[in-house]
Amino acid sequence: MKVISELIELSNCGIFSTEYIEAELTKRNINPLRWAIVSVSDTIITISVANLQK
Repeated sequence: MKVISELIELSNCGIFSTEYIEAELTKRNINPLRWAIVSVSDTIITISVANLQK
């Protein structure tokens, strides 16, 4: 197994809660080992996520 890091873009609706971000990742079938906000614009929140891949 290896860890793969990717950038995910979410809509910026003004909510920066952990619950919002994790719910949005779950909607996309992403269950990351870790995630972090790396960029914020007026319309997009960019999240870096790390996943295990076989």
